[in-house]
Amino acid sequence: MRVQGNGFWKTPLGRSALGMGCVLPLLTACGGGGGDAAVVPPVVPPVIVSPLEVNTPFALSDFDSGDKPKIQRAGDGTLVVAYGDAPDNARLVYDVKAQVERPARDIYVKTCKPDLAAVPAKTCDVLADWSLAKNISLSSDKSSINTEWKGILAPGLQAYAGDIDKPNIKTSGPVMVLTWVSKYCPDGDLTTAGVQAPVQRAIRYLERDSRIIPFSCAWMARSTNSGAAWSAPVQLSTGERDAIQDASSGGFNTDTKLGQINISWQEDPQGLQLGDGDGPGDGASGANVNGGTDVWYASATVDLSVPATPADDFVLAPAVRLTDNWQGLYGLSGSVNPIFDGLGANVDPGSIEKGQAGAARPNIGMVGSTAIVAYEETKGSEGLDEGKFVRYHAFPFATPPATAAGKAGCVISNPLKNARRVRFLTQSALDAGPGGIQIAVFWKEGIYDKGGPSDIVVRRGMGGLQPANMVPSVDAACATSDYTTAIGLSSLPGENISSRAPSLTVADNGLTDGTEVNFTENALAHRGVLRGGDLWIGYSYTTDLVKLWAQLDNYNFWLRKYTFAAGTGSWDLPRNVTNITDKRISVREPRIFGTPKSSATACPTGLPGDPTTTDATQCQNTNVIYLAWGTQENVSPFVPEGGADLGIYITASTDGAQSFATPVRYSVAAGPLFQDDESAYESQVVTRPDGGKFYGVWNQADASVEVVPGVPRTVAEYASGSITSIVSP
Repeated sequence: MRVQGNGFWKTPLGRSALGMGCVLPLLTACGGGGGDAAVVPPVVPPVIVSPLEVNTPFALSDFDSGDKPKIQRAGDGTLVVAYGDAPDNARLVYDVKAQVERPARDIYVKTCKPDLAAVPAKTCDVLADWSLAKNISLSSDKSSINTEWKGILAPGLQAYAGDIDKPNIKTSGPVMVLTWVSKYCPDGDLTTAGVQAPVQRAIRYLERDSRIIPFSCAWMARSTNSGAAWSAPVQLSTGERDAIQDASSGGFNTDTKLGQINISWQEDPQGLQLGDGDGPGDGASGANVNGGTDVWYASATVDLSVPATPADDFVLAPAVRLTDNWQGLYGLSGSVNPIFDGLGANVDPGSIEKGQAGAARPNIGMVGSTAIVAYEETKGSEGLDEGKFVRYHAFPFATPPATAAGKAGCVISNPLKNARRVRFLTQSALDAGPGGIQIAVFWKEGIYDKGGPSDIVVRRGMGGLQPANMVPSVDAACATSDYTTAIGLSSLPGENISSRAPSLTVADNGLTDGTEVNFTENALAHRGVLRGGDLWIGYSYTTDLVKLWAQLDNYNFWLRKYTFAAGTGSWDLPRNVTNITDKRISVREPRIFGTPKSSATACPTGLPGDPTTTDATQCQNTNVIYLAWGTQENVSPFVPEGGADLGIYITASTDGAQSFATPVRYSVAAGPLFQDDESAYESQVVTRPDGGKFYGVWNQADASVEVVPGVPRTVAEYASGSITSIVSP
């Protein structure tokens, strides 16, 4: 059931920011910090005057298990959405994170290219404008391993369906790369022609009714024509180790029609680990790893210059181990062997890789032909230090480091603290300008372990991408795998951009604060935009975790800007952009993004008024920056099920993030706090170059309809929108 307040859905100037009751009190205070109130008093939501207008959303997925949609906009304007979904009558699998049995999913892709000149006009705002779904993974009805996946509930070996985790997709010109991890791993030797016998393994989760769940392997598929056609899926790993956290990047030259692509993922030799209950979620996400977990890397060259030679369109090199955490050791990390083969027998510990350190949550990028990989890694201190380093690599994309020193990666975090969830933003040397920002690397850092308070810390690569270009500087000996050497590094502290956010002044900007200056506050969900000399980094922030849990504070999204010009730069003060005053509601999964580059054909000079411009909407407006976010009930971390998801909101700036328009609710769904069975979460949004139009997808769940017991119906929801008044640069 969808609750739409007093019935109005779309006004001439956009949707109300307050769908029902006081959903998001961005203009007026709602009160209601803690207390025992169980019912939200109905009020008539005001009509919010905003230059943002949202079109009616609709379900883009076809079945009842639409999951984690991703959206890309190709250079020719084609919209491409990839999502997971389970076809009707799909076999059941066990979701370790959600702790439920659910239908196995495949990855589907749909496309739509807006064309207002067509008859009738093609807006992509109705389902009929979109292509039929194409199944890319083709694995949910297959199996490569038998396990006792029902555990003590139904002992005995049973085939496990080829379920996928989620799609990840990146675009470089007309080239799109789609990656995922799957429980279907049929080929046990990728170096030998043909499909060899599987070597896939599985892990027993005692905490999950002793279920034995298969390891995952990495896969990819590609399109070289903006998503119109896709290659057959390509298996990248064997499932001998458990793969997760896949991603890709790359670059494509529209003049030469040459490009390069890179892909990364992590593999844990002893299977994905459950969480320790200290942070959000309950593990099996790849953050908690065994020693010997490494990041793997693959690269490909793209050559579309001669259409008659398809063999060189996309040439993929074999995957290699990028990091050095497995150093030839074998065995188990404990006394119990939880690893099984496809016959249901324990795997010989003498064939299970192990090590002291483990790498997790890699991010990948490419600038020119330089590959960038950053990740978090346990310190390998044999129990002396439970924290993590953030490590960084920059190398020629086709020649990843082969020596031990190169594989170590540069420790760029404070080695005495716990660093995790590294992200980065990049741009070319031309876009950065002389001595400018080519990369901004930022992460969470503090003295506490998982779930503890932390700040957001930043380093900038000025005039280059190597560790030597980092500001503040890092020790020249930062690439070391030796724990004693690593904790003795003399790198300067990174810039702390979240410390004491509400109380900073120009004279006291907090950048040199240690992460424990204010040990009650916490920052997370860091995101950013890098464009020329302007760098914006935002984060969700609460002043006090104890007050947060008591509903006396909440998470809002704060934004801070670094400006570099004439060889010098400075940070401004943090600003609360979302300003949610209702302490029952927190920001979740923020997304901040700028506009893409101008079209080389429709706007070759980048100037809307230039005589060579044939479509001004394809000219980049660098003044436009969007911010979208989900909302979530703010509850104590001791509530087992966590806070319920609510609705998704969006706003935009047309003056370079100096100010933002009044937000509007992007999703119809408002969530259970407002008597709505439907909730929306995890949005993904893109825009065209002028910023006047945006296109987004998100997950939407309906608690009133169950696909199987305990599993709500979910869909991949889509809606576009526009800024009704916009000024060109």
